[in-house]
Amino acid sequence: MNILIAVIVLGVLVFVHEFGHFIVAKWANVYVEKFSIGFGPVLLRKKYGETEYVLSALPLGGYVKMYGEQNDDEPGLENYDTTKEGRSFKDKSGWHKAAIVFAGPLFNVIFAILIFWGLYMTGIPSYSAVIGTVEYGSVAENAGLKAGDRIVAVDNEKIRSWNEFVSIIADKPNEKVTITLSDNRQINLTVGEKEVADIFGDKEKIGSIGASLQIDAVIGEVMPNMAAAEAGLLKGDKILSINGEEILSWNDSADLIRSKPGQELMVIVERQGKELPFKLTPKPTEQGSGENKKTVGLIGIAPIDGDINVRYGPVDAMVMGLEKSYELTKIIYLGFAKLVQREIPADSLGGPILIVETAAQSAESGFSALLIFMAAISINLAVFNLLPIPVLDGGQLAIIGAEGIMGRPLGEKALGAFQMFGLLVIISLMVFAFYNDIMRLIK
Repeated sequence: MNILIAVIVLGVLVFVHEFGHFIVAKWANVYVEKFSIGFGPVLLRKKYGETEYVLSALPLGGYVKMYGEQNDDEPGLENYDTTKEGRSFKDKSGWHKAAIVFAGPLFNVIFAILIFWGLYMTGIPSYSAVIGTVEYGSVAENAGLKAGDRIVAVDNEKIRSWNEFVSIIADKPNEKVTITLSDNRQINLTVGEKEVADIFGDKEKIGSIGASLQIDAVIGEVMPNMAAAEAGLLKGDKILSINGEEILSWNDSADLIRSKPGQELMVIVERQGKELPFKLTPKPTEQGSGENKKTVGLIGIAPIDGDINVRYGPVDAMVMGLEKSYELTKIIYLGFAKLVQREIPADSLGGPILIVETAAQSAESGFSALLIFMAAISINLAVFNLLPIPVLDGGQLAIIGAEGIMGRPLGEKALGAFQMFGLLVIISLMVFAFYNDIMRLIK
């Protein structure tokens, strides 16, 4: 079942990518000989019009074969076809070629944006904007905010969830804001600031008022093959104590577990009115990079998604979809850069097995989680394909640019060597990613 889910996910993303190339090639009046999805044994082959459509068993790639890509449109050659004259890819203008090549990654990004757009319109699980705890001596306490206060607006901007509130405050360090509460009180305060670590462990300063959300320590998701799942913890279990220490919120449990990598814990949970004990050991996991690298404990659990479902109108949902896609693109590019700079360990690179596992976990979390995973992989595919490596779209764009500057095509020998180098790089990356997958399974 897991493999089937991964096959469907990869098949859809490869189709979107190749369809981008295909539809723009058709628009540019290039003769498209074949539209193929997948490799290996052919499952379906059908010719409609001038194009043959092929579906193969392994959806790990695909291609659009255009007339003129392999010097088969030279007058005087045996296979030269006068009926295709003027419809060769090679003879199209530079910007037509670039548009065809760039369309694949572009369609992957558009697909991700549409996924987020649909999700934001149908509704995103979120937490109500209700203050759970207020830090002693914080900006929030000094301004008169207290636990239980429901926030409805910041500077007259409507607040629908806790995430919206935190996002707005994070962008306003040291700025004066007016917070409107559900009882019509208006609280004027100057936002403070705090230092936090981003996804790569790099420090940044964001706005903060010292108020946090109170999330009950109820397990919303249990990841397979992790300590929690192996110990027998289940979705819906409420964590009461860890090593005898009372747990009042999700943050209490998360902080304690993260601080005990490799140390056995006694976890007491409430399940259907009964208290049950479980012994487990958090997996030591490195997070961050460089000076910010540290080892934390993880057991493979996540909190419940939220207590409300927030829906957005078509325009707001599109704006948020664009923003989310931009954030993901930036993170992926940053991740590639840090991988090259060796700030991120090379063994974090994953291949097909990791995709299968992650797709299965996402599917278990629900259809929305699977769609979010698809959007992330789609953007990843776009970013990877735009790297300036020969045989990838980015490498082809570099060749088209070079030919435009020189005013002539690259020589056959130079082009062959360039493409062979790119092929070796891609094969090496694939082998290394597959090796990492195998090592993860062994560990």
